[in-house]
Amino acid sequence: MEKRVKKNALIGVIVGFLVLAAGITYMTRSPKGGIPKHFAQGMTWVKCRNPGCRAEYQISKKEYFEYVEEHHDPQIPRAPLLICQQCGQKSVYRAVRCERCGLVFEMGSVPGDYNDRCPECRYSKLENEKKTAAAPGGR
Repeated sequence: MEKRVKKNALIGVIVGFLVLAAGITYMTRSPKGGIPKHFAQGMTWVKCRNPGCRAEYQISKKEYFEYVEEHHDPQIPRAPLLICQQCGQKSVYRAVRCERCGLVFEMGSVPGDYNDRCPECRYSKLENEKKTAAAPGGR
């Protein structure tokens, strides 16, 4: 009888963990099932590659990631270009705005470095945060 009680308790624990995992998955998924909610909050910079336009502006991350998810081509390793709000060309890519000098530039402009490294003033917010966290008394 004792073995049966232990077996039922173990089955109950396993079922409980599966229900918990299903609940966590359900709560963190996006309405469409693609983009996690925490990725779609806030704004992101974009920049037009069209030489006659070169527009720089912000769009919501939700809008950006939904567009990427809808237009992604598995044969191409990078995100698809967006349609520019100013010139109407399919020439807009995700960008970063340097917190130090204000330059808006393509993510990964400095090869082999932090993807937010400014090509002009060399500042990287990611590097700065990493150094702050690693310093004694840091985060």
